[in-house]
This record gives sequence, structure tokens and C-alpha cells, in this order.
Amino acid sequence: MNIQAINCYNNSIYTASAQKKTAAPAFSAAFPMINRKPSPNTNAAASAPVYTIRTALSTNDEKTKYNRVSELLDRKTKKVLNKLLKEGKLLNNISNDNSTVLDNLYKIVTNPRVLGLDKQNILKETIETINYPFIITQKFGDLPEMSRNEILKNATPVNPSFPFTSENLDVHSSTCPAASIEFNLAHKMPAEFARMAENLTSEKMSVTKRIDVNHLSQSLINTLWMLDAFKTPHRMLDWNTLEVELKPDRNAIIRARVQNTYWDKGERSVVDVLMQSTFMNVGAQNTYDSLIDRRIPKYNDDDSGLIDIEKNFAEELATGKGKVCVTYQKMDDNGKLTGYECELSETLQHIRDTLKQGDNVIIGYTYCDSDNIVIGGHEITIIGIEKGKNGKEYFICNDTDDGRDEPIKYQVDDLLPRIHHAGIPKSVLINNVEFVDGWKELMEIYKENKAGAVQAA
Repeated sequence: MNIQAINCYNNSIYTASAQKKTAAPAFSAAFPMINRKPSPNTNAAASAPVYTIRTALSTNDEKTKYNRVSELLDRKTKKVLNKLLKEGKLLNNISNDNSTVLDNLYKIVTNPRVLGLDKQNILKETIETINYPFIITQKFGDLPEMSRNEILKNATPVNPSFPFTSENLDVHSSTCPAASIEFNLAHKMPAEFARMAENLTSEKMSVTKRIDVNHLSQSLINTLWMLDAFKTPHRMLDWNTLEVELKPDRNAIIRARVQNTYWDKGERSVVDVLMQSTFMNVGAQNTYDSLIDRRIPKYNDDDSGLIDIEKNFAEELATGKGKVCVTYQKMDDNGKLTGYECELSETLQHIRDTLKQGDNVIIGYTYCDSDNIVIGGHEITIIGIEKGKNGKEYFICNDTDDGRDEPIKYQVDDLLPRIHHAGIPKSVLINNVEFVDGWKELMEIYKENKAGAVQAA
């Protein structure tokens, strides 16, 4: 059966109400209602990515960099650094500029960090996250009273319509899409993760990426339109190479400085703060505010989270890989789940084929009330599939909002019907999917529907 892969067209919902709407609301990635989530098995084994293996320092330059990095590490983190070397991760160079993890750790040590961030702390966080990406969390840290008062007195909201109050500074994160992208980078592209960590914590607080436009899911014209619409700084270096600049929102550094000094176990690290803020800001058209976890809705009915098309846009720019955001669930204007765009076996095959290519799969799943009305959803990352002793298959997943720093398992039969969308490589879909080209057209249709819904109200 053919399905229509419409590149994240917003014809479905994430957070829904039972009220009749003129147009179906968008799928907005917000934090889940924990008691509604599928029950995971927490005994999943971590799925190890495949790297080009180099396990020994072969040049004087590498030895110098290794020794310089080691000088700033405590005994425990030195062991982790040596472990990364033996596993082949430290000299992995699958990054945008072919720099290795070691190259970027050395830059963290030798180049200035932005004021208020400690290079030793950044170095330790980067090493530990690459070693075990499951520690990545979207949970905000609490603000000490002194920091809270200073923010209320001096910080400027990104959106004047959302002035800061003591209450709205205490937030539960809606950044599951951004945290999933961050996890994916650390898990599958450690050198690029280290490069982004170095750049985002440097004095320039941004990262420049060169992207082969042939690797993206959209045509060059549509990609350039998206970059303009999302207010992403960019330029064409030649007909095939696009250069983009990704950066966090202007208030992210305040959160980062707080975490640099007052971090508690289970909270975001400094690197988490800046990386998630960057992906949220890219997806939210540079309107995200890290202090209150809110954005200005443009293609979204909600002021929190990202819709599927926004997440997919941010993921493509973060990884440089073209992903088609395939919508699998059908919903009516009331937000009621009415069916599926294809057989569940086809959805499962898309996921299997993506995993076989060496990619993880970021999915958005929904949960419904007793009337099958979708009342919320969440983004997680599928990193593998395994068969249990009971003969049933399980998705091995990472969830950045479950309070656990370990992979978890969901029974395939339970999670598969809940998958609303997934980012799938175009190569996986090329033979069995009818593609609808043109993000611009799809987004304009959504804007028109949204305007019609406002007028009707």
C-alpha cells in the first residue's frame, strides 16, 4: 500500500481538545502525561552505534591534544576518556568539518568559553555524554532565589507578551524533540556532537554547518524558502553547498550559567541547555525563550513545543541528513484517532529499514482518552528492536523525560499503533511511498486553515 509522505504536514494533533475545530490543530511536541505513557521495560540493553574504528593515538599532534585534555580531568573522567579511545569514539571524525572528538575536546580546553561557563565543566560534560548519551535529559533545573530575582529584574523576554514572573520561571520542559535530536547526535555522531558542544559554549555561541543540499529531503528552492521562513542565517557557497548558522535563544546563556554553578543530578547539563535551546530556537523560527520554555506560535497552535514539521526541519539542519517526516495516524477535526495511513506492518518495516541503515528513528507518539480523542503525546528515539524470551518483539528506546538514564523497552505491538509520525530517510521510502513535494505549499495551507479557525472563533 502506498502512503502519502507529506513532509510533516500539520493535519494531525499532539495536544487536542474535544471541541469542534474548523481545522485540525497541529501536532505539538509537549511533555507527556506520565501515567498515560506505555509501560516500558527498563532492562533494555544499550544499542551501540557503528563507527570507523581508530583506537590508538598515531601522531604527535594527537598525543599532545590527548595529554592536554587529560590534564583538566579528574581520575574518573580520565578513565572515561581512555575508554572512548579504546572504543574508537575519541578519534571518530564523522563531523561537519571532519574534526575528531579529540580535536573538539582540545578546543574546549584551549579556546575561551563564553563568560560564566567553566571549560573544565564543559569538558567533563561532553566526555560523559558521548560515553553514555542516556544521561541527556530535558528536565529544567531549579533557579536559586538570587538568580531568580536577578532574572526578574534584568532579563528581557523574547516575546513581550510573556513577561517573566516568579511562577513561569519554574517550568516542566516541552523540549522532547530537541532533546531527542541532541541524543541522536551524541549516540550516532559523537564527533559532531563534540563540535557543536565546543561551538555553542564558545564566545560566539553558535555553530556553522555546511550541508550538501542533495542530502536534504526537499528541493533547493523549498529548502531556501524554509530557511527564510524560519529566519535561519544561511548562504549558498556553491550550487550544491549550503552554509547555515544555528544558535540558541538569547536567554539560554542565563539558564546555562545557572546550571554551571547550581547543577543537581537529574537536571540538564550546561551542554544540554545550549544544545536543546538551539534546536528549539531553530524549529521555532528564532522565537524560543529558554527561561519560560515558550515560543511565538506561527505554524503552531500552541506556544510550547514544536510541531512535526518544525522538529524535522531542526533535525535535518542538525544532522545534515534528509529525513521525511511521515504521518501515520489519521484524525478528524475533533482530534479523534480514526485510522492509519498505511498498514502497521509497513510502519514497522520503515523503522526496521532505517535501523538497518545505521540510523535511529525519532518518533512522536500519542495517547488517547476513552473516546479515542488524542489528549497528548511525546517524542522518543527508537535505537533498536529485539526479541524477548516470550517471543515478542520490543523497541529499544531512549526517553529524555522518563527520569531514567538508561535505555528502555516498549513492546512493539503496544507502541506501534500509537506512532503519529517518524523521521524516516527518503532512501527507505523511495519505492513504496507517494511523495508530495513542497513544504512551502503545505505550510501556507496550514496558515490559511489556522487563520480560518481564528475567524470562525
